[in-house]
Formats: sequence, structure tokens, C-alpha cells
Amino acid sequence: MTSYAYDIECLKNFFSATFVNVDDQQEMHVFYCGFSYDNLTEMKSFLKQEMTLIGYNNHSYDDPMLRFIIKYKGENLLEELYNLSGRLVNDMYRQDNELLELRYPKGNMYPWRSIDLMRILAFDKLGISLKQTAINLKWDKIQDMPVEHGDKIKEEQAKGVLGYNSNDTLITNKLYYTILPLIEMRRELSKVYHVDLTSASDSRMANLILENIYANEMKMDIRTIRDMRTPRDRVLLGNCIAKFIKFQTPQLQELYQRISSTIVHNYNGYKYSEKVYFANCTFNLGIGGLHTEDESGKFASDETYLIQDMDVASYYPNLVINNKFYPKHLGEDFITVLKKITAERMEAKRSGNKVKADGLKITINSIFGKMGSNTFWLEDEKQMLSTTVSGQLGLLMLVEDLFLNGIEVISANTDGVVCKIKRDMLDVYYEVAHRWEQAANLELEYTPYKLYVRRDVNSYITEKEDGSTKEKGAFLKEVDLKKAYHMPIVAKCLHNYFINNIPVRKTLEDCHDIMEFCISQKTGTDFVSELHTGKEIEILQKTNRFYITKKGGSFLKRHRYNDRLIGLHVGRMVRILNDYNHDTPFEEYQVDYSFYEKEVMKTIDAIEPPQKALFDMHDLDRGKITKATSGSPTQHFYNEGNLSVTALNKLGRIQFMKKIESIAENYQAIENISPRYVYVRDFDARNMTADVYCLAKAANQQIGINRSAYRKSKIEPGMIIYCNKFTKLEYGHEITDYRITEKIEAETPDLGLTE
Repeated sequence: MTSYAYDIECLKNFFSATFVNVDDQQEMHVFYCGFSYDNLTEMKSFLKQEMTLIGYNNHSYDDPMLRFIIKYKGENLLEELYNLSGRLVNDMYRQDNELLELRYPKGNMYPWRSIDLMRILAFDKLGISLKQTAINLKWDKIQDMPVEHGDKIKEEQAKGVLGYNSNDTLITNKLYYTILPLIEMRRELSKVYHVDLTSASDSRMANLILENIYANEMKMDIRTIRDMRTPRDRVLLGNCIAKFIKFQTPQLQELYQRISSTIVHNYNGYKYSEKVYFANCTFNLGIGGLHTEDESGKFASDETYLIQDMDVASYYPNLVINNKFYPKHLGEDFITVLKKITAERMEAKRSGNKVKADGLKITINSIFGKMGSNTFWLEDEKQMLSTTVSGQLGLLMLVEDLFLNGIEVISANTDGVVCKIKRDMLDVYYEVAHRWEQAANLELEYTPYKLYVRRDVNSYITEKEDGSTKEKGAFLKEVDLKKAYHMPIVAKCLHNYFINNIPVRKTLEDCHDIMEFCISQKTGTDFVSELHTGKEIEILQKTNRFYITKKGGSFLKRHRYNDRLIGLHVGRMVRILNDYNHDTPFEEYQVDYSFYEKEVMKTIDAIEPPQKALFDMHDLDRGKITKATSGSPTQHFYNEGNLSVTALNKLGRIQFMKKIESIAENYQAIENISPRYVYVRDFDARNMTADVYCLAKAANQQIGINRSAYRKSKIEPGMIIYCNKFTKLEYGHEITDYRITEKIEAETPDLGLTE
């Protein structure tokens, strides 16, 4: 059966629909109506064949439009389509009988069936547009509708609308192939469970599979099951704690008693929160789960210590089964069914049936959350809280025993604990683990790490013994379709720096894919995006892709009603890249490496804090440093040509300043120069901070600028300043006296800066 990606556009006086064969993009069918042209009769014939239509939000909009066209017998199709289009996008008409019939037709009235990619990804719930998705897919052309949907267009504008329509169709086709494994999994699971999962999100897929299995096992009508609930107005948390949980220390015993006496209520979402400092960690507990407040840091296994993660296998599902946390209205039979589903998943996993195993994993892992949903038949908030509270206290029980036996805990989150273990205490570590497994009737799984680097509990990178890595948060290299596009090159720099020992600047300069440097920005309806270049102002579309460049314009948002301007990336130049040309040489983009380097260094500096002494050798810009493994320090900068003070001062003013800029860009050092000379890379007048480059040490540092000194002598990026005096502040340093210069002098015997 042939599959076509498709998209529809409908204006007051123009309608178009484009279909492209997903296996052969050369086969494209374009149908439109307007300006004395109408080939929708041909489209009706096209729609008589058996095929699969693939769209984005098509179940709510495009499919009903097609069905209306097929059934229409009147003479004002274009006008009727426009009216229908308006109702389909208006929430006031959600219960309109005509629209319900078009969206959810009864029986097999049409030979084609459809898949909605937006629903599979749950982007309808997240409000993620096809334009944002196109940016995340690195699509060449990011294009908003060239006219307003409420406008009547002129005939010469029709070509632009058709181009826009085709572009959206091709984006949909690209998305289809990107998530094809998800689509194929749903096709296979639909056959296994005899239920249509083709456009189901993970959550809905779990609902339908669970309903199918439960109804079959219990020999019940699913419609009866769907009406069942056990809502709770309030819950005493003491009734939610599993019997195996016991604490040894007064501190955690007190926490246990405090939680046990807590009553949570429906009106505030059953929320509760506790914080406890124990085992040299701060633990946060609440309805969202347990996690530590992790400081930035780097931990490596060596001959003395092993860094290892222990995770509880299927923690929440097994807590439900072992402790019989079943919804009251379903009774203990629910546990029997859940055991059967769990066993079925393990069998599928053992036999290599990955599709079924993955589908059942999604189903099982969704159960505890659905107990807290008043829209689903598992609702029993007491049992949802029993799962989460017992899970948190159970993990704390494990942490306590580890700590009391001399094992250092460095992080914990939901179902796992990371430890730094002395190798001569591994037997003790495993004894504690096995003791907990027996008490809880649960199983722990272990993952040793060569390296564990974190910015916080939700942002880290780990390297396993086989060299494979796991990233999360700021370290995630792959673009997450669910999030805004935000310069993937930063995560790649972090990965190369910490895992491959590659300097940040080298990763930046070796990358010739401009998409890696891009950022997405969607402007709300109250604002208009503008690019200010000199005296010129370019009005931009709502969704834009851009990057930071050495030569470009300023990106601002203007409020539609009060004309207020808000700057984005103030102090930096940007270029819009909504139309990507593969033939453009990378050098023409003039990427501002210093900006991206600064973004990377924010995370590196949090993990490996630089020394605070101004221009100290330890404060060399680590964007150019290769991490030393052992032995004496190495020189991390390089010189090209004659960089002596005498040679540089012989240059003319313009050549001199260009040479200084080149020195800073290439991380070179000037011979025999005072460390008081710095080149201003960037300056933020709002926060009175400057990024300066020490010409003697080849070092970057951010430093404050005294306001009084600035009023006397204003500095700008590209200047050389000589620092006469600086003051140490609580948060860093501030230059309190300086002079702007266009010449340099050799180093004087007095090397210290006054304070």
C-alpha cells in the first residue's frame, strides 16, 4: 500500500493540498482551487485508492477537510471550506456534531487511512509546531505562511502559498522517516493486541494495551472498566509506606515519623515536600520523586576508587506488585494481571521480540502515574502515593546503610544511587546491596563508570568501562525533538573536552556544519521579531533560526501595542538562517567562536572552577587547554611569527590593532609583556562585566569593571586596556583603574597588580 505525506492550506479565496510519495519524492501531487482553476475533482479520484496518508495534526484538521470535500455536493466549495477551516481551529466548536462526524467517522467509509505524527509524539499536548520541528530536523527552509490566513490573496501570491504548502509536506515526510521506528512499533503492536495504535502517543498506547489485556484477562467489558475510579479527597502518608522500610539513625527515623503524620489533599494535587541533609548529601523528597542537590563535579574511577551506579530494576512496577498497591476498585486481581504483563514482557525480551518488549515496558512504567490521573480508570491517589513515598524512603534506607558502612554516596535520583567506593570495600558495598535486596524483595543492577561528570543531578555525562557514554541535559548531543533548538555544538564541545580530551576551541573550529551553531526563536503573538542592521530594520517571521556571528545585526522583539523593544543576545551580532544554501562556504558565515566558547566554558567552569587570581597561569582559558593526565604542567598556547613588543610596536596603528585581534583569536601570547595588558573581547554595559584576554598569558577571564572608572573612560570590544588597579570582591574581581592604549611596553620588574 502506497503512503503519502500530505498537507492542506485554506484561505478565503484559495485552497491547496499537496501529497508526496514517502518512498519516491519525485511523485508529488498538487491540487488547488482558486482564480478560475479547480482540479479538486481529480483529487477526489486520487483519494479513492487504498493508501496511507501521513500528516501533522491531520486527525484534527486535514483529514476532516478531505472528508468534507469527498462528500460535498454544493456549488460554493471554496467558501464552505474556508468556513469549515475556521471552525476546525476554534475550540468553541469541539463538540460540534458535524465536526465530530468528520473527525471520527463511523465504519470504513473511506479507502484511505491516516497517521498523525503530531499525536504519536504528543506534540499536540506540548504545543510544538511543525516549524519548530523543522528546525530540530535541520530542515533547509524554515518558512511561515507568506500571507495571513484570514486574507484574500492576489493571483500572483498563489505560487508562494503553493511553495509553502509543498515545503510543509516535505517536512512532514522527513519527520515520518525520522520517527519510523516508532511508527513500525505501533503497527506491529496493533496486530498483537488487535487495537489501532497507529497514531497513539506513548501514553495513549499504554492505555489501550492495558485496557485490552485487562479486559481479556478479567473477561470484562472495557466500557465498564473505563467508568471505574477510587478518588481520594485526602490521604495520610503513613498509610502509604511499605512495611519493609526501617531506618537506623535518629535523623531518618524522625523524617519517617514526620512523613507518616503528613496528610495531603486533592485540592493542591497531593503535594508534600521534605528536605534532609544526610550522608553528606541534601535529599529532596516530594510527589515528583527523590533526588539529591548535586554540586557540579567530576569523578573518575582509578586504582583506589570505583565510581558505580546501582539502579533498582523496574522499581515502581515491582513496588506495586510486591506491596499490593492495587487500586481499591479493581481489587487484588489487578496485581495478578500486572504480574502476567511483567512476565510477558520478560519473555518477549528473552525471545528477542523487541517490539512487544518495548511496548509492554511503556505500558508497565505508565501504571503508577495513571493511578494519579482522574481521567483514567486506574485512579486511586493513595496507591500512586504509596508507590512514590515507598520508593523514596526505600532508596533512603539503602543510602543510610551504605553510609553507615563507610560507602560514600555522591548522587541519588528516583531509582538509583551513585557511589564512590574504595576498592578494598567492594565486598562491604555488595553486602549492603544484597541485604537491601532481600529486605525489599527487589533487584539491583550495577553500572561501573570510568568517568562521571555532572553540572547538576539532571545534567551529566557518564563514560562506561567499554567507552560508551550516556548524556543528559546540557551534555545531550542529539537534538531533542521536544525542545527548542539550541546550538548542539555546545554539547559536542563538552563531550569532546571531558571524554576525548579535545580542547573546546578545536572542536569549534573543526566543525563546518553551520546548523550545529544555530538557535531557534519563536515569537509570541504580542511581539514582532526584528533584525536591526545599521539603520535598516528587517521584519522577521514568527519562528526563526539564527546563529551568532562577527558581522550581522541585532535581534530584537518589539511589542505590538506599546512598542517596547527587548533584545536577544544583547551585545552580540546575529544572522538569520531560515534559508540554508548547501553551497555556501562555511567561512562566509563568520561564526563568532568566542560566544560559543563562552557558553561551553560556563559549564566547564562550574565543574572545574578556575582560580580566582587575575591572569594567574592556572586561569588559562581552558577552551585551549588539553587536560593534563600526569606530570608537570605544559604550555597551552602557541606563538606564530615575531610577537615581541618591539616588532609589534613597529606596525602602523591599523595593522597593530588587527594583529592584536588575531593574537587573541588564535590564543597566542606576546613575549616579555606586562600581564596588565588585556584585550577586551566583549563588554556587557548592563552588568558592567568584560571578557578580557591577557596578552602575556594567553588567558581569558570575565571580570567586573568599576562604574566610576567606566564613566571616566568608556571601553568597547576590540580595545586594549592597561590595568592599573583592581579590587577583589565577594563574587570575583573588578578593575577600578585602567587606561586605554594603542601601544604596548615591555614587562617591568613589578609584576603584581595592586589591590
